[in-house]
Amino acid sequence: MRYNLAMPIKFTFLADRMDAIPIISKWYFDEWGHLVQGASIEHTRGRIEDYMNRDEVPFILVATNDKDLVGAAQLKYREMAEMFPEKEHWLGGVYVAASYRGQGYASQIVEQIVKMAPRYGVETLHLQTEVLDGGLYARLGWTPCAQVTSRGLDVLVMERQLSG
Repeated sequence: MRYNLAMPIKFTFLADRMDAIPIISKWYFDEWGHLVQGASIEHTRGRIEDYMNRDEVPFILVATNDKDLVGAAQLKYREMAEMFPEKEHWLGGVYVAASYRGQGYASQIVEQIVKMAPRYGVETLHLQTEVLDGGLYARLGWTPCAQVTSRGLDVLVMERQLSG
């Protein structure tokens, strides 16, 4: 896959970029906060702080372009446990700052998580998307598993088999 990026992208763990917590908290709250009853920036920040790992799941991977925070993604456990208790590892929270969208950053962030996941014992990775044709994820080789309603939204659940 070819990316058209103005600057090289660098990945770090959120645990190594504590300064990114308030920014990522705002991104996540603004994007998905309306889906969580009683959500607030503080609640979102508290949940993000649960991802301060490097050596185990869950973690948040932070993408930077030079010194600017470009985006983030999570490798986590059982995102939709009520519906899919057998699906253990999930990609979630894929977010690219508005000024960097459409430049290939999301693809790079997703592929970096896919590349790293086997080191954490992940054989199959799952995700959910509101884009019912799979969009970016379909283009990156993810396969649809189910279409369900979650939190009042129709979502497509997808998976990707990983090689170690």
